[in-house]
Amino acid sequence: MNTLASIRKHGRRGYLLLQFLLAGSALALTGALLVLNGNKMLSWALGAGLAANMLAIVILFRLQRTIVAELDRASLDAEERQQRALTDALTGAMMRGHFLDELKRSVGRPLEPRQATLVLVDIDHFKQLNDSFGHPLGDAVLVHVVRAMKRIFPDGAVGRLGGDEFGIILRDCDMQTTLARADILLGTLRGGIHHENHTIALSASIGAALAPLHATQPKELMLLADVALYESKAAGRGRMTVFDRGMLSDKRHRRFVERELRAAIYMNELELHYQPVINADGSVFGLEGLVRWRHGVRGLIPPDEFIPIAESSVLIDSLGEWVFRRACADIDDFPGYHVGINVSGEQLKRDEFVAMLARVLDETGRSAERFVLEITETVVTTATPDVLRRLAAARSMGFRVALDDFGTGFCGFNYLKTLPVDSIKVDKSYIQSLSEDEVARVLVSALAQIARIRDLTIVAEGVETELDFTLAKAAGCNRFQGYHFARPAPKEQLVRLFGRDGTGLTSLAG
Repeated sequence: MNTLASIRKHGRRGYLLLQFLLAGSALALTGALLVLNGNKMLSWALGAGLAANMLAIVILFRLQRTIVAELDRASLDAEERQQRALTDALTGAMMRGHFLDELKRSVGRPLEPRQATLVLVDIDHFKQLNDSFGHPLGDAVLVHVVRAMKRIFPDGAVGRLGGDEFGIILRDCDMQTTLARADILLGTLRGGIHHENHTIALSASIGAALAPLHATQPKELMLLADVALYESKAAGRGRMTVFDRGMLSDKRHRRFVERELRAAIYMNELELHYQPVINADGSVFGLEGLVRWRHGVRGLIPPDEFIPIAESSVLIDSLGEWVFRRACADIDDFPGYHVGINVSGEQLKRDEFVAMLARVLDETGRSAERFVLEITETVVTTATPDVLRRLAAARSMGFRVALDDFGTGFCGFNYLKTLPVDSIKVDKSYIQSLSEDEVARVLVSALAQIARIRDLTIVAEGVETELDFTLAKAAGCNRFQGYHFARPAPKEQLVRLFGRDGTGLTSLAG
């Protein structure tokens, strides 16, 4: 029994008891009036008491009805909130957490396993559908797919696991039946959805794993079904694959990371940490935003583990947009400072990147002049004319562009003549070698001279000691970043240092 039901039950008893007592009191007063009819003063007093008693009964009755009605409304609100927590508002499918709880119940315990089949369904090319036809069609597709799954798998539990990824839990359903139903689902999707007098064909990749044949733990079963789903995508999409032990390889880990990262982006479970960038006098110029992923089971996952996996799929676009949106949301807490965000070369391969920047700025009301887009040296060495055009478009919007990790690739000084950049960040391997490596000193000094000619800023990365700071300044660097000043930290921690007015970190160089 929930709290509201308990209040209603016990409260009703209390009201009935009070009404019974008041009614008994009214009867007693009426009897007294009849007995003392000859005493006018006492009769008036008893009559007034009886009238007050009857009025109390009426008020109590109305109060009871009002409170019961309020409790009923509160109960309905609580049920609606619970329903929203359990069910996706758009599609009517189970929310991810509720679905995982259902999966846990379906597979049973390791010593008492149950037969269950987990089917994962991922809509093919869903992002392109959204980009080409707009989000209203994308939402209509999601609703259409869930309705089809519920119709074709009436005995299954259907859940939405991510933006365009769904799951179906089937109990005591043999694989032949599951495969036959999956074929019907794929055929239904190929039949398409109507949009503006056109029929748009759909496709999905499907993977399945069985408990307890393949796994007895829900998370393991989810992972294996996802491996099978990946195989469907690799084989050309639009098909179903049942997990097989031969599929286990490095794909397993990569697919696990990709799936979990997609969910983390969808559920806003990433973090953006910030590291200050310092002027030569020790004052703060700005900050660099660095994405962090604190996984619920695996703990803090290093960026060099999940970013390359995101880059191998279009997931990097979603990750890049998440980072930029978070930076836009946080920037008011750092008044007067610039914020740098890292941009993948994969993002720059698509025109959607520039469109995303414009869209997020418009939706958040932020100014492009407050942001620095940081691209790596390897992006430049492989840049096509289209990539350079997109960088130029971003600069024309007001963004600054920084060339990050200079010195780690094959970007010669000739590139600097025409690159659409405003600053160059020298890789830490050179900065930390200035005291002992003459080549490092010559490179940084030459770079600083070119920067003065082209009116560029030179940022020294990886400054970890006072000696690094001194030598980098002597070599001609304008700005500095590294553990010597501050480690990357969550916004809340830096805001305490800055102060809400942004004046707290006037100097970090001591």
